[in-house]
Amino acid sequence: MKKGLLVLISIICISAAACAQSNTCYCYIATADSIYPVVPMTQGTDIGYPPTYRCNNCSSQPIALPFNFCFYGKEYDTVYINNKGCISFNKPVFNFSSKAFPLGSDTAMLAPFYANIDDTPQNPVSTSYAVISYKVASTHLIVQWSNAGYNTFDDDLYNNFQLTITNGADSILPAGNNVSFCYYLMQWASGDSSGGTMGFAGTPATIGITNGDNLHYAQFGAFDFPGHTYSGPYDTSSEVYWLNDKSFIFNTCVSGNNIPPVIINPDMCDTFTMCAGDTNSFTASFLCAQHGQTATVTESAPGILGVTTSTANTHSIYSITTLLIPHLRDTGSHIIKIKASDNGTPPLTDSMQFMVYIKPCGDTNSPTLGVNAINGNTNFSLYPNPNNGKFNIICHPDSYRDEQSEKSLPIIEIYNVLGQKVLSKTIHSAQGENTVNMSKSPSGAYFYRLSDEWGDLLGMGKFVIQ
Repeated sequence: MKKGLLVLISIICISAAACAQSNTCYCYIATADSIYPVVPMTQGTDIGYPPTYRCNNCSSQPIALPFNFCFYGKEYDTVYINNKGCISFNKPVFNFSSKAFPLGSDTAMLAPFYANIDDTPQNPVSTSYAVISYKVASTHLIVQWSNAGYNTFDDDLYNNFQLTITNGADSILPAGNNVSFCYYLMQWASGDSSGGTMGFAGTPATIGITNGDNLHYAQFGAFDFPGHTYSGPYDTSSEVYWLNDKSFIFNTCVSGNNIPPVIINPDMCDTFTMCAGDTNSFTASFLCAQHGQTATVTESAPGILGVTTSTANTHSIYSITTLLIPHLRDTGSHIIKIKASDNGTPPLTDSMQFMVYIKPCGDTNSPTLGVNAINGNTNFSLYPNPNNGKFNIICHPDSYRDEQSEKSLPIIEIYNVLGQKVLSKTIHSAQGENTVNMSKSPSGAYFYRLSDEWGDLLGMGKFVIQ
């Protein structure tokens, strides 16, 4: 197998030591071509033969689905898998057409990469590595085009991409979606027989869907050149390397002809862990695939401080970037929800949900360190540490007071290692020593946060009750 190294970039961990993703999340199944059956391409102007069924203008026989797939308000339980980088519902698609989408009547199609694919070696020294594999499950279908070559095949560049469709309820895709297109290593864009040269600058490959009425469709891009630049869903100059490690996730179960904003999600990782005080940044993006479609992207992060966002719109991709610097009081689990609403009537929406686990990370190898040693904090002192549940907070107001906070009394909040708040009280003396009594609390490590009455952080740290 000629497959390149997969590089995943999603959550930017500015403090790498304290930020950890829960798992590696990506929709492309790298081993599909070895564990799934090969699609038998036995229809077309040329057909494939077992065991590989490699061919050029060919398709499968109709494949029965054990579930109903909802596409533009219609239910389908049969699909054709086509060599040219698409699946179709009403009839097989043998040939690649230079005609742009919507292609024509009766061509209901999902096209993760509709292009002039040719998997047939053209001379004795060329070798095709292509495998089109598939998996039919009770609630989903996965099809993968692995190491697909271009026409005329000359054994130098390959594309790797995957399609998934579901019954709309399968958790393999985010809730509210029933289709994903997923890309691994993309190396060419057009066939030489379509006016191109060495895999580029011919009839562009198209990504999108068409409902088969020769009128309504949604397009995600037209790719014709090498490089990493995306020019928009309907511009034919997009560069194919931009697709590497991308995915499009969307919903085709609509009553009309409008497709809601399409999620662009490089790795589908929706859960991550970080420490209070550290910094994470992540971006959620949505593509407007309909002509004239625009979107408004919003974020909801209830119960968590230290969240700021910024939005952008470039080539019909609407993005929102979240900068997360959680406070100690944010310890625990939180849900951040991103929603994109289009300008249709009625407006359609899609959303992404992220689970964030925030931990009060301290130096567990040095539990006897004082607060100052852990945080470099000179505004406050805590002693003794460790203690028996009774300890003192000494305030040094000259080091933190300004004109606004001069009349403010600090508030102390104390959390256990599970992130549960166990105490909150106002420090009665903004100067000198304040006693805190937690003698009835269990032994162990605790974290505290000191803030003014406006919620601004003044200091934070860790102590141990023995």
